[in-house]
Amino acid sequence: MSNLAQLRDRVEQAMLDMTNAVFPTGVIDEALRQVLDQYSAALPLAMETVLSLPGAGREIALDGVAGLLSVHEVWWPYDSAASQETWPPNRVRGFRLLWDDARPLLFLDLHDGPQPQQGDEVRLWYTRRHAIQDLDGGDITSLPLPHESMLVLGASGQATFSRALDLIEIAGTDLYQVGLLGAWGQRRLREFQAWLKQVQEQEARGGPAWGAGWPLDRWEQRRPLFGRLQ
Repeated sequence: MSNLAQLRDRVEQAMLDMTNAVFPTGVIDEALRQVLDQYSAALPLAMETVLSLPGAGREIALDGVAGLLSVHEVWWPYDSAASQETWPPNRVRGFRLLWDDARPLLFLDLHDGPQPQQGDEVRLWYTRRHAIQDLDGGDITSLPLPHESMLVLGASGQATFSRALDLIEIAGTDLYQVGLLGAWGQRRLREFQAWLKQVQEQEARGGPAWGAGWPLDRWEQRRPLFGRLQ
């Protein structure tokens, strides 16, 4: 996987500005951030972790889950030290991800049964923002290697479009050339966003649905036997 310096070099080469005479590194880094956020919104990084609860209650603070975007599945009770796997797992059927003063809070919406206790383990499936190594403290580049070229495409378009906006304010600038520059940047951004939509649709078709869902009524819980209900 490429780090920030390598991706930055590729963006500079795409814009024929290898010495940063036109595009400062700060502009390129901001362009990478913006397209990375778009990528993360469409194809977030899927993660899994096990939490040991510091206290009892249905409200579980998720401050320690870095870059959290959403929660897709929760198992509780869960025992990571069990000698045998529990199957089917104890899926929590009702939960909500809330934000309290910008802090993520998982609320287990259980209407009956006991609540989680201190020391209980909860297994969590969630998504987070992707990272680029050395950008904003990222320790690894998390997106697949084949996708890096499209990230470079989007970043070059974003940086070029930003440059065109800046030139408009400069007196004596050739607005025709500025228009060509802006159009080039917009075209690259559209290519990136169209590719992103296509990959997102492919990912949605390729994976199973999250969980079994809730039964609609009591009849859905009864299975037919030779054309008649049991």
